[in-house]
Amino acid sequence: MRGKAKAAKAENHERWLITYADLITLLLVFFIVLYAGSQEDSHKFAILAQGLRSAFNNAADNGGGRTSPVFTGTGSTNQAGSSQELSDFESITAILQRVAQENGLQGRIGLKLEPDKITISLTSDLLFDSGSATLRSSADPVLAAVATALKDKPNQIRVEGHTDNIPINTSDFNSNWELSAARATAVLRRLVEGDGMSPERLFAAAFSDTHPVADNTTAQGRAENRRADIVVLYNPAPAAPAAPATVSGPAVSPTAVPGIAPAPGLAPTATGSSATTAPTPASTR
Repeated sequence: MRGKAKAAKAENHERWLITYADLITLLLVFFIVLYAGSQEDSHKFAILAQGLRSAFNNAADNGGGRTSPVFTGTGSTNQAGSSQELSDFESITAILQRVAQENGLQGRIGLKLEPDKITISLTSDLLFDSGSATLRSSADPVLAAVATALKDKPNQIRVEGHTDNIPINTSDFNSNWELSAARATAVLRRLVEGDGMSPERLFAAAFSDTHPVADNTTAQGRAENRRADIVVLYNPAPAAPAAPATVSGPAVSPTAVPGIAPAPGLAPTATGSSATTAPTPASTR
């Protein structure tokens, strides 16, 4: 038995400093996050837009075409344009996401952001029957939503028709050029005449099978290539002026395709060009 008890351990009266230090650290982190969020940064907008795309881009197979919960497409937002373009991309995304969910159209609407344009891709089977340029009723809510998303924007809009590489030769269309032109024009007319968009802002272009987004050797790839693209154009950064060149001999002007007007802002293309601009009044059946 010990003769005397151990001295009681002295109580630490400074333990509150640990809690206080934790509180100060959390407050510091909180205000750093607030400060970072208050700084407008186009790179952060791009990250947000990329996150939205990635969330809706889990591919699956549905009727031969690429599908996802809402959108398709392989566009990247890491080469983003202006803050206005990024803001427009987000608003268009929200509107099309809603109409896709309400009408069961997941995987049939594509959205792609590039530095000078936003492309809305609509699958051919959503808009047209095979070999036809007459819009289906299933296209109505989608085109109405597209018009809603784009009406208040001042941009020029190019409506493109695309096909696969399977030749067509019917009483209505001698080739895929005529089919893609008629389909682009049908979509354009619906946006203008049915949904009230300004005709001065829209023009149609036919690309036949010259701008594929997938492999035409498979049924799935051909289904992805049959589409109508609605392209919202933004002014690209001005290019550096080219040095004047001296050309000997007579000047030769580009050859315009008879009966087809060049796209606004573009010089007339050569007769063998892979893209032609479809006249707006093309009829559909």
